[in-house]
Amino acid sequence: MTDAPSGGETADTPAVEVTQEQIDGLVGLGGYTHPLFNPGAEQRAAGAHAPMPGQGVLLLMGGLVERSGLLDRAIALLELREVRFLTMVEAGTSLRVRLTPGPSRTTGSGKLVQHYRWVAVDAAGEAMVEATALMLMHPPEPP
Repeated sequence: MTDAPSGGETADTPAVEVTQEQIDGLVGLGGYTHPLFNPGAEQRAAGAHAPMPGQGVLLLMGGLVERSGLLDRAIALLELREVRFLTMVEAGTSLRVRLTPGPSRTTGSGKLVQHYRWVAVDAAGEAMVEATALMLMHPPEPP
């Protein structure tokens, strides 16, 4: 297996607006118990709402990447590395993912393991989450 640089430039997925309904659904489904994700009645009356758990943001990022068509040759997500949560994602946030291809290597079966930098950004382009994703990919079709 040899490492090879990957062609391609940074591209953005379409955006999705995060809703409080999505957040509350993921908090309930995931069984989160931390007070950050479960403000009490008094806190809610004062306007407090739960932010999106980090794992929920990663789930949205994966869906945005998949729906974007930017990785049509993808077979599977193999690994997430170097995940950094830079700021909380709250309801009303418009979220999109900026994808930057990195190095790749060919497997023994002729598939590729491609590194991508995923950065979730808000409407202003401010980074909210950063991660390196390793994707198993079909090789490009010959010209």
